[in-house]
Amino acid sequence: MPSRPALLTQRYILRFWLPLAFMWLMMAVEQPVLAGVIARMANAKQQLAAFGVTFALALLTESPIILLLAASTALAKGRQSYGQLLRFTTLLSLGLTALHLTLALTPAYSMIVGVVIDAPPELVEPSRQAFLVMFPWSAAVAYRRLWQGVLIRFGKTDQVGITTIVRLAATTLTALGGMLWGGLPGATLAGVSLIAGVTAGAIVARILVHPLLQRELRQPEAASDRISLIFLLQFYVPLALTNMISFVGQPLLTLALSRALLPLESLALWPVLMSLAFLFRSGGFAYQEVVVALFEDAHGHAALRRFALLFAALSSAALFLLAVTPLNALWYGRVAGLPPDLVALARVPTLLISLAPATAFLVSWQRGVLMQMRRTQMITLAVAINLAVLLAGMWLGMRLFALPGITLAAGALMLSFAAETLFLLTQTRIAAHSSIQPGSAAA
Repeated sequence: MPSRPALLTQRYILRFWLPLAFMWLMMAVEQPVLAGVIARMANAKQQLAAFGVTFALALLTESPIILLLAASTALAKGRQSYGQLLRFTTLLSLGLTALHLTLALTPAYSMIVGVVIDAPPELVEPSRQAFLVMFPWSAAVAYRRLWQGVLIRFGKTDQVGITTIVRLAATTLTALGGMLWGGLPGATLAGVSLIAGVTAGAIVARILVHPLLQRELRQPEAASDRISLIFLLQFYVPLALTNMISFVGQPLLTLALSRALLPLESLALWPVLMSLAFLFRSGGFAYQEVVVALFEDAHGHAALRRFALLFAALSSAALFLLAVTPLNALWYGRVAGLPPDLVALARVPTLLISLAPATAFLVSWQRGVLMQMRRTQMITLAVAINLAVLLAGMWLGMRLFALPGITLAAGALMLSFAAETLFLLTQTRIAAHSSIQPGSAAA
C-alpha cells in the first residue's frame, strides 16, 4: 500500500478496502462451496438442514471473538498494547473452546437443538457430530483475526487477502476430497473442512505478521496508546455483546423455521440463502476496519461516507438483479445444486433480502466511526434493537401470514437490518456533530 495522502481520497480508500473486501468475499464463497458439496451427497436435505443448525451454533459460540479484528486494528500500536491483546485472545480462546466441548459432549446439545430450537429429531445427532469436530473453531478464528487486525493496522491489507486464499483453498480441497472419499456424512464433512480452512488461515496469518512483531510491535507505543486490562474490557465487552446478541438471532430463527410452514424445506434452504446474502454483504463487512484505520477528521469522515453510500447502492442493485432474473435459478439450481422445489421456493426470500448488502456498508461505516470515538455501547444497543425487531417480525409474521418459514424469516431479517441502520445513523450524526471539527482529530 502507498502511504496515506494528506487528504483522504476515494482512490486510496478503494485500494485500502479491496484486499479486505476480497478477504470477506473468499469467506463468503466458502459457504456456497460447502452447501454445493453437501447437496451432492447422500441425504442432501437432512444434511443441509443439520449443517445449518451446526453452523448457527458454532457462530454463536465464537461470537465473543469476532470483533477482535476491529479491536486489534484500533488498539495494537506497540509492544504493551499488543501484549495485552494477545493475552486477552488466549483467555477468550481457552474459555470458548471449553464451552464448545461442553456443549458437544453433554446432554446440553440435545436440549438446545431438540428442545429449545425444536429442530426435527432426525437433525440432532448429525448436527452434533458436525459440531463436535469443529471444537478448534473459536481459537483458530480468534488468533487469525488478532493477527489480521495487526496487518490492517500497519497498512498490510494486501497480505490479509493471502490468509483468506489459503483458508478457502484448504476448505475446498478438504470438502472435495471428502466428497470423493465418501466416508463422512455431508454436515460432518463440512465441519471438518471449515476447521482445516480456519487453521490454515491462522498459521499463514502468524507467518505474515512476524516481521511486524519483530519491528513495529517491539517498539514502545506512546503512553496515551497503552491499554490496561480494564480499558480493554470497557472497550471490548460491548463489542463482544454486540456479536453475542446478533448471533442469538440465528438459533432463534432456526427455532422459528422449524415451527413455521414447510419446516424441513425452510431449514435446508436457509443456510444457502444466508450464504448468498453473505456473499453480497461481504464487501460491507470489510468496510468496518477501513473506517477504523482511516477515520481521523471531518474530511476523512465525509470521504468515507461517500464511499459507503456508493458501494451500498451498487451491492444491493447486484443482488436485486440476481433475484429477478434467470440468474436466480442458475445460482440455486446449478451452483448450489438444490432440487427444483427448493429453487422455486428461493425466489421471494432472495428478493426480500436484496437490500441487505446496502445495510452492511452503512452499518460498517457507522460502527467504525463510533469505535474510533470509543462509543461502543451504542453499537451494542443497535444490535439489541436489531434482535428485537427480528424476533417481533418473525413472531407477528407467523401469526398473520400463511407463508413458508423461509419467506417470513427473510422479511423479518430485512426489517431488523433496517432498524439497526436507522438507529446507528442517528447516533453517528450525534457523535459527528459533537466530536468532529474541521481540521481536528476525532475524540
